Amino acid sequence: MKDALTLGTTCFGAQQLSLQYCQYPMQQKPKVTFKNIENEKIKRSFMKVLERYTKLHQCQVSLKQKPIKSSTMQAQPVFSFGSLFSGITHYKVKLAILVRDSKNLKVAELPEDVLTGWFAHELGHLVDYRSYNNLNMILFGVKYLISEKFKTEAEHAADRIAIRHGFRQEIIATKKFILEHNLLEESYKNKIRKYYMPIEMAEVWEHAHVPVSAKPDVEL
Repeated sequence: MKDALTLGTTCFGAQQLSLQYCQYPMQQKPKVTFKNIENEKIKRSFMKVLERYTKLHQCQVSLKQKPIKSSTMQAQPVFSFGSLFSGITHYKVKLAILVRDSKNLKVAELPEDVLTGWFAHELGHLVDYRSYNNLNMILFGVKYLISEKFKTEAEHAADRIAIRHGFRQEIIATKKFILEHNLLEESYKNKIRKYYMPIEMAEVWEHAHVPVSAKPDVEL
C-alpha cells in the first residue's frame, strides 16, 4: 500500500526524508510520486537530482520500481488528451529492480553516487524533452529509433544537462561502474561506449552551473 504525504512549509511525520524537504519556499515545485519505492537511498538520490532540475519544477514526475527486461531506467513523457493543448507536464521514470543484464545485482544496492548519476542522466532526458511540443516529441522518438547519430546526440545531451547541474562526478562514477563491472554483459558496455559521452569527455566538458531553486513536493 502506498503511503501518501505532500510536503510543504509545514511537515507532518518524522521520516528522515520528509524532514529533509519540509522547510522550503512554496514556488514552482514539482509534484513527485513514488510507487513501490521503499528504499530511502533511492528516494534520496532521486530527490537530490530533481531539486536541481528546475525546468521540471512545474511538472508531475513519478518514479515507479518494477521489473524491466531491456533497461535499468526509462524516463518517458506521459501523453494525455489535455496535453495536446497545454503541452506535456507529466513524466514517468521506470526503475528496474535489478540492474540490466544482472540476475542478482539490485538497483537498491548500487553505490549512492552511481545511483545519483544514473538518475541525473535519465532526468536529464526529461529536461531535454521540456523544449518539445507533442508533435515534436513523437518525431523525437521516431528519430531516436532510426538514426544512430540522433540517438548519440540525445544521450550526450542528457549527460551535458547532468554535468551543467553539478553532477559531473556522479555521471563519471556511473559510467565507470557500468564499464568496469564484471557482471554486466559486454554488449551493454559496447552500447554505452557507442552512444554515450565518453568518460574522457565528461571529465573536461566545459559548462556553466545552473542555480538551484525550490525543493520539490513529494508523495511517498
